[in-house]
Amino acid sequence: MRGRLFPVLLAWTAVAAGCITRPPTIAHVHIGHAITGVHVTPGHLGYVPLAAQRADEALAAARDATHAPDLTVLQRAVAAVALACDNPNEFGVKQALTLAANHIAFAATSADASENVIRFAPVFKASIAPVLERCDYIVLLSQDVQGSPAFRDASVVAQEILKNAEDNVRGVNPGDAAGAVRPGGGMTQIRADVDAMVARERPPYRTVDQWYLFNLVRLPNGLWVFDRLSRGGNIDGYK
Repeated sequence: MRGRLFPVLLAWTAVAAGCITRPPTIAHVHIGHAITGVHVTPGHLGYVPLAAQRADEALAAARDATHAPDLTVLQRAVAAVALACDNPNEFGVKQALTLAANHIAFAATSADASENVIRFAPVFKASIAPVLERCDYIVLLSQDVQGSPAFRDASVVAQEILKNAEDNVRGVNPGDAAGAVRPGGGMTQIRADVDAMVARERPPYRTVDQWYLFNLVRLPNGLWVFDRLSRGGNIDGYK
């Protein structure tokens, strides 16, 4: 009887071992923070989808501003555009994209990073620069609107804000860059570039489990580890 059971036990052990989930690479956890989820963001969104959401909110508010019936309504809508673009407390487009770039850089400098990720990090940082500049420009224009005493003048500025909010979503082609800070992509192109990078990963990138996303910590010596106490944050203030 024992002779019959022993092969069965070996087979079961092999199956059970195959079911053990291995931790993701540190590089892939950082990528997960950029594209899947972070414990500090509204709704635990990843930084790139959050930036895209904020860019859409800015565009919607900019459109409201251009259809405002009076100066007060226009100024209120423009203030909403500015907050969607630059808001340290609620992660505006500028903050979300900057943090996404930080996390992709963390991924690229991880010991287990692929050449694909290492090459992509500086490309991503360069690709978001036009969006960040448009955010700064929109905030500057919004200040002009808030200080404007004339509805007609504020309406002209609101049109310029709308143009830049549109460019932050759809990007700018080299042939139609007039009125923009500089030619460059928007969130549509940025998300496509990130998706393409993820698709190139070998071994393939798999969606990172939330526990790993929320419990990666950086020790004072710079080493990244998983917090087995599941405190859902970083002892070194990591976002």
